Amino acid sequence: MNILFSHARILRKAGDAFTLLQDCAVGVQDDRILFVGQPPARFVADRIIDCRGGLLLPGFVNAHTHSPLCLLRGAGEDRRLQPWLEQSVWPFEAKHTHDSCYWGALLNMAESIRCGATCLNDMYIHSDAVAEAAEQSGMRALITPTITDQLLSESPDLFTQVQALAQKYQSNPLIQIGIAPHSIYTCSAQTLRQIAKLCEQSPMPVHVHVSETRQELLNSLARYGGNTPLQVLDKLGLVHNNTLLAHCTHFTEEDSLLAAARDACVVHCPRSNLKLGSGIAPMADMLAHGVRIAIGTDSSASNNNQDILEELRFAALLQKGTQGDPSVLPLSKCFEMVFRAPLAAMGFSDCGMIAAGSQADLIVIDTSEVCWLPDIDPLSNLLYAAHSTHVSLTMVAGKILYENGTYQTIDVDQLRFEVQKIITRFLKE
Repeated sequence: MNILFSHARILRKAGDAFTLLQDCAVGVQDDRILFVGQPPARFVADRIIDCRGGLLLPGFVNAHTHSPLCLLRGAGEDRRLQPWLEQSVWPFEAKHTHDSCYWGALLNMAESIRCGATCLNDMYIHSDAVAEAAEQSGMRALITPTITDQLLSESPDLFTQVQALAQKYQSNPLIQIGIAPHSIYTCSAQTLRQIAKLCEQSPMPVHVHVSETRQELLNSLARYGGNTPLQVLDKLGLVHNNTLLAHCTHFTEEDSLLAAARDACVVHCPRSNLKLGSGIAPMADMLAHGVRIAIGTDSSASNNNQDILEELRFAALLQKGTQGDPSVLPLSKCFEMVFRAPLAAMGFSDCGMIAAGSQADLIVIDTSEVCWLPDIDPLSNLLYAAHSTHVSLTMVAGKILYENGTYQTIDVDQLRFEVQKIITRFLKE
């Protein structure tokens, strides 16, 4: 299908800076952007979408979430990470089935699409169900099955399951399969070595929680001879350019240098870290050392929504405030984190930009609301004044998933019914 976006302001990157081009046309043919600028004579649009001066942007990337945990939204409040996991999350997860994970993941993806995310990186159990939900929603996704010692004791063939899932989706351009050792405190060194060996045999992205709390860091230093969690993972062969390191709230300077040297991608989740009292990641220091940084929401159980734009806003404001320097995290650096920074590590290198030949993962931002006035700097307005409700259209691989309040791939009424049925069952058990 040929789609023409007209009268759009588009975000283009030139060097290290992002600029806006005014009154542009962008043509989409099937799953890719065909042209930016004047339509070629041969192009005949099946549909024309008049952006009316709104912003046409690459879709946002949520680089760390646990989709089915959105079913726990609003439960287990006001607890630190470990009590929250032990008293709220793990008992809840013990009730999960393939069906509950499917509907929980689909709920999370519906919210993500509404907030302008076109791609997400998910870590969870029942990953086959999460992958099915991603396929149904039409989102682009890296699905990384969670690995822990406990899960391996319950399912000794878990690694075989991961390989089977990768085989199942190897021809699906929207879904990549990785592997997620949960953390060094839930995975033994033996388990981590097994994962590293599996990745040597069948290369795949690695997705892991790292230094989320100060206690995790202290325990690692004591248990592993003065090595931080990142250093432990690196010594076991799990830190490379396809590794996504979630949180890194208590990174040391040595960690930043190591992450930069390995070209690993740190995923900053500021609101979840704040809500659980885990701290604030030293992003300014990481950036100064050349670390690649992306943004993640974490789950809606520890954050309460999947609004990646709000997450980015928090990231910028926290660093400016804690560093006492308003020049930290300029606009261009912020947008890099949500558009392209994690995509190569996730296996989607041809996305995250508006250019001929790129995948057509696009969103339209309606700029007609009064909070966009005066229109002095639209990029500043996007980060500091806009709301995710201003997303009027979300497209992945040339397919419209959401437009002006209507989902094209998800039956929201059925979703609401199924979610309520699952929660009713969980509360009775």
